[in-house]
Amino acid sequence: MKPSESLKIILDEESKKLKELFDYPAYLAIHNIVRRMDVVIPLSSRSSESPQDDYAEFRAFFDYGWLPLIKYYYSKINLSDRLPFTLITKEILSICDTSISYSGKIEFCKQLLNFEKADLIKINQVSDKEFLFKYLYENSGIEQFDNISLNFYKDRIVEKIIDAKKKEKPFDTNYIKEEVKRIVSSPDGNMIIYHTTEEIDDYYNQQGHFHMLRTQGYDEFDTKDLFGGIEYWRYLDFIEILMGSALMRIDACLELQKKVESIDLHNVLSYTFYKDKIVANFSNYLDLDKGVIEQIMSCLTLTKDNYEYYLDYPSAPPPIFFQVADNLLITSISGSLTNPLVLLNKELKRKYRKDYDKAVNNREERFRNELFLFFQQNRIVKVPRGINILFNGIHTDIDAVVFDTKTKTLGLFQLKWQDKYHHSMKERYSRISNLFDKAKEWIGKIKDWVDSNSAKSIINSLQINKQHKASAEIEEVYIFVISRNQMNFTGVELDSSVAWSTWHQLIESQADIGSSIDNPIREMFVKIKALEPQNRIQRGEKPQQTKLVVELGDYKIYNS
Repeated sequence: MKPSESLKIILDEESKKLKELFDYPAYLAIHNIVRRMDVVIPLSSRSSESPQDDYAEFRAFFDYGWLPLIKYYYSKINLSDRLPFTLITKEILSICDTSISYSGKIEFCKQLLNFEKADLIKINQVSDKEFLFKYLYENSGIEQFDNISLNFYKDRIVEKIIDAKKKEKPFDTNYIKEEVKRIVSSPDGNMIIYHTTEEIDDYYNQQGHFHMLRTQGYDEFDTKDLFGGIEYWRYLDFIEILMGSALMRIDACLELQKKVESIDLHNVLSYTFYKDKIVANFSNYLDLDKGVIEQIMSCLTLTKDNYEYYLDYPSAPPPIFFQVADNLLITSISGSLTNPLVLLNKELKRKYRKDYDKAVNNREERFRNELFLFFQQNRIVKVPRGINILFNGIHTDIDAVVFDTKTKTLGLFQLKWQDKYHHSMKERYSRISNLFDKAKEWIGKIKDWVDSNSAKSIINSLQINKQHKASAEIEEVYIFVISRNQMNFTGVELDSSVAWSTWHQLIESQADIGSSIDNPIREMFVKIKALEPQNRIQRGEKPQQTKLVVELGDYKIYNS
């Protein structure tokens, strides 16, 4: 038996033991797990006593651990049950922490099995109770560079946008905080009551907008794209309001905790409310039909219809709403603030597939137009549409074409807009197959076409002469493959003659790499190359490979 097969048997057995440990009514179990999540995830520190000795380790496995537990209890919950709300206790907290932490370790080890299937690591069995894994690539983890580029965009670009918006509509933050302190109270030393003012609402609506900007980056869809007859921007606006409300609730609960020592954040951060009343409140607040509100909320809610597929994604962000009865929802603070767009976009795809496919088809034009913003010079010809090429029985297309009339430089782009795969190894494999196999085929066709045709023929085929009649020569040709989200994958070798980049890496390279090249197309190529993984590594930006020791009962899994 292979070591990975032995480990899988152990993990399956440990999963069974875990379900027996947390033998709790489904409604209460879900409620308590969500309440613990709403303290641990948004506050990122121990805000009430936890029996976990190593909080850093506990937090590391937390994101993996809650999903399989919630999935298990969703399979058991009866939405017709009516169970009372109970205050959290130290005993319940201890059970939550132990269960989520242990579940997280199991799920992380299952992820290691997927890493081995993807040929990223090798698992060896040292003894009956010890497993050792090692990375198969010296520079494993180059995927981190995609996140570095995304964070560059958020830190350097988005924050500037937010600073500008703050100056346009400033608030006295200290005054708002004092107002929040004034309005909060507790009727019984356990619960929270507050009635906001218009000024407080305006401030937190703005904070919700800022949080959305930081979470979202670039829109996945055009704001006018329709899903189920509702514009995408309405879904986003609704989430922004919920983000602002979550930030307000955190501040209100923290202020109340200062006033009332008996307040436990687990009992006040999450809140359970009737679905029809939430719909009615937002319908009045936004002046929208109740059906519109209900449809939007359905795409942000974990239900008996969608829990199985969504909770299969490792370390997926929590949803905003958890349905726990026919007309009862838990509103999650962590769900509001982590990344609710993940569930939203997956639900839009599941529920409105025709609308989703139509919106996806509109992405290429949008991607091309945004790319062209990097070429503002009048001397650059930008072909406003994709170009189909038919040559010696070979058919392909070019998503974007730019031509520098001064330097006679041609840039040919393939634009790939793939959804993020997050932690799913199945989706990772799908992204690699769809991106690189097709890109390599395209590159081969384009190189053959360029080598086999005259400059005049190429210029005519690309319709450059429609904008610049004098163009008849080509001095240089640069080929680019730009992916909207992820490009760097451990173990994937790329054609070094091509510039491969994510959208955010392109933004980072243009903003952060200095150059005096008087050739915008060549300059873009050189800057992208400067941020390729091998060049980052040469400059000392080596991917982090954390030393891990996972203790699972009597078993130990660690890396060399």
